[in-house]
Amino acid sequence: MNNLIMHRIKYFIVIALFFLGNPRVFGQCQQYNLSISYDRQLVHITPELSHNGVFTYKGIWYTDSIAVDQKQHISSYKCLIIKYDNTGNIVAQMNLALPIPNPAQNLRLDPSTGGLVFVLTTSDKMYKINNSLSVNAKDKSVIGIVRIDSNLSNVHFVKIAETPNYQSIREGENDIYCTKTGATMSIFVNKKLYLNNGDSIKPSSICDIYSLQLDANFNILKKTLLAQPDVNILGQGILNTPQGFYYFFKYYKSINVPATSQLYSNTLRKSNPGLGVDGWDYLIIKEANNQIVSSYTFGCPSGVTSLGGQSNFHYANNRFYFPHYNLGQEFYDNKMKQLVAPLAGRNSLAIFDTAFNITKLNALIDKPDNTNVGMSLLKSSNNEIILVANSDSTFDFNGKTYTPQSNPDPTHLNVFFSVIGDSIQYLRSQNTINYRCFFTDYSNKSATFNLYTYPGKTVTSTNGMILNTPLYKQNLWIVKICLPGANTTGFETLKSKCYPNPLSQGLLHVDASQPIQSIVVMTMQGQIVYEQSSNAAKTVLNLENLPAGNYLVRAQLANSINTQKIIVLK
Repeated sequence: MNNLIMHRIKYFIVIALFFLGNPRVFGQCQQYNLSISYDRQLVHITPELSHNGVFTYKGIWYTDSIAVDQKQHISSYKCLIIKYDNTGNIVAQMNLALPIPNPAQNLRLDPSTGGLVFVLTTSDKMYKINNSLSVNAKDKSVIGIVRIDSNLSNVHFVKIAETPNYQSIREGENDIYCTKTGATMSIFVNKKLYLNNGDSIKPSSICDIYSLQLDANFNILKKTLLAQPDVNILGQGILNTPQGFYYFFKYYKSINVPATSQLYSNTLRKSNPGLGVDGWDYLIIKEANNQIVSSYTFGCPSGVTSLGGQSNFHYANNRFYFPHYNLGQEFYDNKMKQLVAPLAGRNSLAIFDTAFNITKLNALIDKPDNTNVGMSLLKSSNNEIILVANSDSTFDFNGKTYTPQSNPDPTHLNVFFSVIGDSIQYLRSQNTINYRCFFTDYSNKSATFNLYTYPGKTVTSTNGMILNTPLYKQNLWIVKICLPGANTTGFETLKSKCYPNPLSQGLLHVDASQPIQSIVVMTMQGQIVYEQSSNAAKTVLNLENLPAGNYLVRAQLANSINTQKIIVLK
């Protein structure tokens, strides 16, 4: 279990890192690198938090001391928050004492102010957030929201709830999602709580889980009981989608969802009835219009451990994508449908429909048994996810074998896949030398990725960039580059045009600025319904046999792929 925890922490730190600093001009776009070095331990770094595409925030939890771009920060505080603009310049920063995040707890965006929020739970102490703000939780527990303004200059605390005197509540898993008019919050209650609207909650299980609807000032408007476990429960994040609002939890034995009248037991108990065995499964609760409308569960006999950042689940195109570290090979969905990965203990991508039935399970399989393929997921559009697979070993994925270049120094291969619905298609690949590399940005002309050195190895340059000399021996670099020939490496999307759209007569024209090699038409779930080869910049598709509905048209150009949505009328 300790190895699993270390694997998760190591992976999370690597894929979640993303800073920009020190701009340098390269061609028509900019490139920057930021040196992050630390004395003893770098605990956690948030995923990218971007507000309206203008500014981006990052939070770094650390112990002892850390240097960001050679500026040293001592561990009098535990979280360094940085704000930077689109050119990579750091425009503001703030040091706060915030608890180390658990899987669900993190910094969140506050769209109403352009700033940040953080759910703080503290017990039996005077909790000092910074030199001017403290939370009085002596002889009790307090749950509240740390609200940080967009300039990282002011911070205040809004109390949500507190316990009676001499009562301690579990810390670290309450979470929040903010809108311009209010917020939705998940809260774990194992002791009586007095709420900030004069109401109270008294748990009737080992730990009742509630959702709270908050107004713009974070006053409680409504409380809703989500779930009641019989023993252990862990928060795993919340996610807002066009389909509804979702809460994710891990439970150990069984769990009750009162609103849907569902009592779930874990997969081991379901697959081995009467044996009395236990394990960890996932529970998903869906909320629409502030009402609980459905619930789902899935898992595997040995337990699944998620990989990733702000949420363990990613949503696009009516699908949920769940990158996970699977200790076992068997994976069960909400209806006990079983899928089997080729090998146990490998990273996999599970794809679920909106009822959380598994539609596909793909494992990334290394040839040697001593390493695992890492993964990161990038949202490239409302309909598409980019999957990046990374390894220093030959690995198999989706029926094909990928091999890094042979080099005396460690060489990693990064392979990009486009994921639409259940369809996973190869896009491009890139080798990196002397360091491991996870891409965290996929834009028209550039890539942002994270580098960390091997023991005894030092990264001094990459793609012609000289990296900063770190202040400490333990270091990472976050690099944004404009690749030479970016237009021919797959980063540049050369737009094709589909018309007429909506389509009513059956003939669809597709025009591009370079020859189109092939065209595929897919349903919104990724099923291919039409294919055509081509070697011209303009072509016509006869789609008169397609039923009315929404489709995706994917044009394969010489060095890029372009996907557009069309509407077919009848």
